[in-house]
Amino acid sequence: MKDSDIGVIVIMYAVATWFLVMTVQLPEGAQSYPLILIVALYACTTILLIQQIWHFKRHRLFINDFRKIFQGFLPKQFIGVVVGCVIYLSLVNYLGYYISSVLYLILAQFFLKVRPIPAVISCVCVMGVTYLVFSLFLKVPLPLGILFE
Repeated sequence: MKDSDIGVIVIMYAVATWFLVMTVQLPEGAQSYPLILIVALYACTTILLIQQIWHFKRHRLFINDFRKIFQGFLPKQFIGVVVGCVIYLSLVNYLGYYISSVLYLILAQFFLKVRPIPAVISCVCVMGVTYLVFSLFLKVPLPLGILFE
């Protein structure tokens, strides 16, 4: 049993519970699809928990793998990406989803030292799939931003 897996299990149960609390506040007709996904999330997390208990019963061993996981961790990059996410979330209200997302994707990849051509290709692919799925297929209105309303 790995210490990091226990942390993942706790976090996933917390996230699923948070989503469940938000979902029950939706109108009844809008609850069914999120509830299916939340049940699937609880089920997958429970399967992981059962696997970890089974491995512990077989080996009677706790493995502290945090040093291995965080080997090479770069705090400046992590903090930069978190700050970028906060800025992105605030820009969505003003610039809209598409412009904010393109800016965030390009700047985050530049900050993480991704080469320019793969950065642009991934940005175009993500935005293209987002447009096709949400705007054309599902017809979900994405935020336009205060500046463009």
